[in-house]
Amino acid sequence: MKNKLHFDFRKLCFALALILAQCMYAQNKTITGTVTDSKQEPLIGVNVMLKGNSTVGTITDIDGNYTLSVPSDKAVLVYSYIGYTSQEVTVGQQSTINILLKEDAQALDEVVVVGYGVVKKRDLVGSIASVKSQDITAVPTSNVLESMQGKIAGLDMTRSSGQPGSSFNFTIRGNRSLTASNAPLILVDGIAYGADIDINPNDVESIEVLKDASTTAIYGSRGANGVILVTTKKGKEGKVKVDLNAYWGPSLSTNLPKMNNTQQYVAMRREAMRAVGQWSSPADDSVIWDAVALERIKNNVNTDWYDLIMDDATTQNYQVSVSGGTEATKVSFSLDYFDETGILKGDDYNRYNGRMNLSQRIMKGMEAGASALFTTSTRNAAPSNVFHAAQTKEPYGMPFNEDGTLNKYPFTGSGATDINMLFNQDRDNYVDETKSSRFFGTLFLNWEIIKGLHFRTNFGYDSQNSRNGHFEGVNSTFVGSNKGLAKVSKNETHSTAWTWENTLTYSRDFGIHSLTALVGHSMSKNSYEDTYAEGKGLSFEQSLFHNLDGTQQDYVLSSSLTESSMLSYFARLNYKLLDKYLLTATLRADGSSVLAKGNQWGYFPSVAVAWRMKDESFLANVDEVSDLKLRLSYGLSGNSAVSPYQTTGGLSKTMYEFGDVPAYGYRPYSMANLKLKWEKTRVLNFGIDFGLLNNRVYATIDAYKTWTSDLLLPMILPGHTGFTSVISNVGKTETRGIDLSINTVNFDTKDFKWTTDLTFSANKEKITALNTDQDDVGSGWFIGSPTSVIYDYEKIGIWQTNEATEAAKYGQEPGDIKVRDLDKNGTIDSNNDRKVLGQLTPKWTAGLNNRFEYKGWELSFFLYARVGHMIASQAAGNFNPSGWTNSIACDYWTPENPTNSYPRPNFNKNESMLYKSTLAYRKGDFLKIKDITFGYNFPKQMISKVNLSKLRIYTTLKNFFTFSEFSDYDPERGGSNSYPMTKQVVLGVNVSF
Repeated sequence: MKNKLHFDFRKLCFALALILAQCMYAQNKTITGTVTDSKQEPLIGVNVMLKGNSTVGTITDIDGNYTLSVPSDKAVLVYSYIGYTSQEVTVGQQSTINILLKEDAQALDEVVVVGYGVVKKRDLVGSIASVKSQDITAVPTSNVLESMQGKIAGLDMTRSSGQPGSSFNFTIRGNRSLTASNAPLILVDGIAYGADIDINPNDVESIEVLKDASTTAIYGSRGANGVILVTTKKGKEGKVKVDLNAYWGPSLSTNLPKMNNTQQYVAMRREAMRAVGQWSSPADDSVIWDAVALERIKNNVNTDWYDLIMDDATTQNYQVSVSGGTEATKVSFSLDYFDETGILKGDDYNRYNGRMNLSQRIMKGMEAGASALFTTSTRNAAPSNVFHAAQTKEPYGMPFNEDGTLNKYPFTGSGATDINMLFNQDRDNYVDETKSSRFFGTLFLNWEIIKGLHFRTNFGYDSQNSRNGHFEGVNSTFVGSNKGLAKVSKNETHSTAWTWENTLTYSRDFGIHSLTALVGHSMSKNSYEDTYAEGKGLSFEQSLFHNLDGTQQDYVLSSSLTESSMLSYFARLNYKLLDKYLLTATLRADGSSVLAKGNQWGYFPSVAVAWRMKDESFLANVDEVSDLKLRLSYGLSGNSAVSPYQTTGGLSKTMYEFGDVPAYGYRPYSMANLKLKWEKTRVLNFGIDFGLLNNRVYATIDAYKTWTSDLLLPMILPGHTGFTSVISNVGKTETRGIDLSINTVNFDTKDFKWTTDLTFSANKEKITALNTDQDDVGSGWFIGSPTSVIYDYEKIGIWQTNEATEAAKYGQEPGDIKVRDLDKNGTIDSNNDRKVLGQLTPKWTAGLNNRFEYKGWELSFFLYARVGHMIASQAAGNFNPSGWTNSIACDYWTPENPTNSYPRPNFNKNESMLYKSTLAYRKGDFLKIKDITFGYNFPKQMISKVNLSKLRIYTTLKNFFTFSEFSDYDPERGGSNSYPMTKQVVLGVNVSF
């Protein structure tokens, strides 16, 4: 009996073990499936994770398939993929789970960044334009702002120089101020950054441009010129992602102004002497040239100075970034190297960037993070006068000796002692070097105190250092102005800025009502320190600017320190009714240390409403209309244009004689104005957003008008005050215009896609009041005219031979420049016969981008136009009638060539020729094919075999085609002739794994 019981107990234990094993086997369930996109294409590398346990997971293979073992039917799987909306699925009784992932709304520009928050695009009530990461990096650029040129309606952007490291000029919706900056406020991750955006474009997630007062008023006294928000990339939950990006390519000069060659220059000088009766045939050439010059002319010496001062140029960029994270910790960091050599010898720029973004969940509802950006750069600049020298020096100059060495004195006649400009391109003779470094960091804490109530604190610190060293040796062309001595200078600057902001946001839905309220506090401080030293006569020129105490005379030493601070409070209310009636109200109060007591605080309110008509019943079933929204906003923002200490006046050091002893004293040089305040801009904006055919056609149209008052202008004072003028708030301007952007998906099939993006902006600006009721001719300001204009005589041709009698009435002769006698009184005078000839800003700008994708191939081209403005071209105006220096090759008047283009050369008239300035004025209109990109994306099925998720190769042509009335000049530069624009051929590769 005992043995039997023992036997039964063992059988029982064995049975229980079998049952337990079966239970355990039943709980471990194998799930298979396929993950595809909306086109039923398999997605490779999709993360399939067990929710709550990141150690259990897998990724899809090249066919989008996956297999995963889960512990029970209650398991929840999370499917995530960059650029797509994550999905969660409970396993239940399923053993096969196929997933269709949809593109993320944020990736489709459905969520945009606004001041102190984000908002869905459907809920926007203000005027905001956005550029996303894929568009920023679609074309290789050195400056992240370049990616926005022509792609944001209302943003006008140009580059006036092709010099390495040169910056862009940009405005939003025209100019409002006359003396203060019209550049917009730029913030990176919520902290003010400044106009020089030296951030690697691959580090940027998105750029938002805020254009109307309802979006800019939250920035108060800094928002009148618009706001640009730059958001950098953050780490994301999922496997580690590595991106490698590189490009390289040669840079070439765009067309250069054609100067006279030797034959043309000789003909012009002869004509200049013939006009004054001193030349009639080549037998008279000795009157013009010495024996050396005549020998060179006889031997057909023709030096191409352009070719000698220019060099092969290249641009290259290499970048690596790593990002990833867990549910609690996310990190992203990158390294970047950029190098650009200029088309001028000795001209180059290089930059190193390092960036890190880190966020950490401290506990449920609380997250902290930090970001850091470090930049260091070196720029070597060629002499600013080298292009001018290449265009004005005689073309028969001999730059080299017979043994191939540089000829120090290559010119003849009166220029025989002028030093060869090529000596400036040797670092033994000339150096202009700028070294800069920058640290930009932020710290933040987000805390969800209770459901719907969020607190955020954000601290930013920006430290910049720059040192410019300048050296002009005794063998440089500057030695004459330096008294035959070497000259050195050093300029060191250091600036710091910190900002601390705290916001409290509450969001809640009340049935048909939705409410989001934000209140915030901000304080900031800025300081700028500058030290400059200069001297002449170095004991050892090899020390350059590193040993200024070695200089012997003409010492100059100066230094300055400016500080300012600001304290602000702000609030914003967003309200929705029935998810289709929208209201946003904003108020900001700014207090500034730069203003005097009684005017230190300014208040900037705004209000905006919007109506989502598409959600009304009468449009709900109209399938052709996929979106329709009307927007209206009005508000006030400011331009913090008052400089530190401008309200207090200033003293200058003056030497005087105290008996027989020189002494120093101080005298006031500027009058204090305790009533100074910020310039203020009121903006009215009406907008329409609409989409057709499931948003395959999407357009945004904005019409706006601005009124700017309290402009900072000099007000003329009576003589008994001891001052000529004082800066006061006395001027007014207005602008009005239209912004249009249209995005279309023209074709979208499995293998082929064609998209088009169009932007158009028209702007009209005018001055409505100055400090008196009269125009300020000296400053170029005219009531009723745009803020920047050309004011001069109107050239109507050249006086012809049969007009000699009429020309004599004006003190001129045939061959001289003929201008319009506006008041028809028989005399030309500056008070009555000059007028506004045109404006320097365009009346309208446009951009058109087309992108074609066929399987893995891609082709895109971008057109950019600026129309309705004039430029004062230094190249076109480079005409010396006396012939003493070389001039632009042009069609000038002679008795045998009665042209109306350029006047007759005349030895006696030199640069003082009447109305010579009118030769420079040209229409600045142009249309550019700004860039053309052709690339190939390797199939994911192919590259996944070598553990890559992306491999793209491409080539880009940049700035190759320009259509304008100029054949030898890039009008985008404006009138500048100091450094030509460049065009580039770029070869690049993008790799991800």
